[in-house]
Amino acid sequence: MDIRAFINRYKKIIENFFSISLLNAISHLISFFIIPYLVSVLGFEMYGAYFFMYTIAMYIKLFGMYGFYLSVTRLVSIHRDDKERINEIFNATLFSRILLTAVASVIVGIAVFALMEKDDILMFLFSLGIVFGDVFIPTWLFQGMEEMRYVTVVNVVSKIVFAVLIFVLIKEQGDYIYVLVLNSCGYIAAGILSMIIAFKCYRLNFALPRWSVVKELFKDGWHIFVSNIGMELYRNSNGFLLGVLVGDTANGIFSSVEKVVKVGQVIINALPMAIFPHASRMFHGENVSESVAKLSKMLRVSFALLFFVAVVFACSPRLVVWYLPELDYNIAKYLVWLMSPVVLFGCLNYIIGVVGLINLKASNLFERNIWITGALSMALMLIFCKEYSYYAAAAVWSISEIVLFALCVWSLVVVKRKRGIA
Repeated sequence: MDIRAFINRYKKIIENFFSISLLNAISHLISFFIIPYLVSVLGFEMYGAYFFMYTIAMYIKLFGMYGFYLSVTRLVSIHRDDKERINEIFNATLFSRILLTAVASVIVGIAVFALMEKDDILMFLFSLGIVFGDVFIPTWLFQGMEEMRYVTVVNVVSKIVFAVLIFVLIKEQGDYIYVLVLNSCGYIAAGILSMIIAFKCYRLNFALPRWSVVKELFKDGWHIFVSNIGMELYRNSNGFLLGVLVGDTANGIFSSVEKVVKVGQVIINALPMAIFPHASRMFHGENVSESVAKLSKMLRVSFALLFFVAVVFACSPRLVVWYLPELDYNIAKYLVWLMSPVVLFGCLNYIIGVVGLINLKASNLFERNIWITGALSMALMLIFCKEYSYYAAAAVWSISEIVLFALCVWSLVVVKRKRGIA
């Protein structure tokens, strides 16, 4: 194989892979120090209270993102040589995100003011900087243009601002209420920097978008949006339900170990994230048979690598206790064992569902699979959560990823059959 020719052919993918990997490495190196610091200063109960409100902010952020992070990424990737079209997509997406985020913030705000205590209301108001700062971080634009180095710069700045403020200002348990303020500062800094980069590099200009373009974006992102809501039911709602049904301490214990797993997941997901825009263009002009064959090869290679990583993680409970010294070893041991399958199947689901089914225009099948998995996860949590606490949350998370993988594999078989592939 001619290495130079290979590098030239896949230059953008390689560049994006290393950009995303660098971003994930730096971001999670920072998180590596922040999480145990917050747990040691705040305690599991106050850390759980903070994380509970942070989760609510992530739900608002999810609603504001709609399905744009994939649907618009694909659209930008296809039209990236048409500067006028890119500017139109940019303005329509930004307008839509502001509108959706404002609506979601008002609805959730009414519920928070009606049902929660003064400190919780204050924390909710502090968290709004996160959701509105995120609106102005056009990851979908940079990813679609296959220039993820800009996302790396923006997010590293955000994380560094947040980390420095955490270590300087959070000194005692009562400071938990201000952690979301510092989170917001990081997101707002990233949003301002993102806009500067986007306007300078792509010569964009603000303009009121045509309603027809906005409608097109909403239509194109609908199935992905619905899939995202379903995904939240099993990926991020376990800690939320623990907080509601069991208490902040249980939520704090589960969420701290869950963060360790998600650090590994995000780092591993760097390659499929880098491949997504390339696959969007490739699948757009290629027959389904070739696309499915390439996807299957990617899955086989990924399975071998991820299985090894999952086994290594299953053997690491003592490292988790070293990382989180406040955590009892026996609790850490069972949580790590129960969460190990997530390392394997979580990334495989991203590859087969996002890179595969969405780019093969089978978003409806992925949406169905996500909702089946989400409903199962919620049912299992409601049945077992109170009795088995964080152990139930960990087990349900793994079961959900395994079920989703089986459903997505079957969906790929259905796509092949329907389109006449032998």
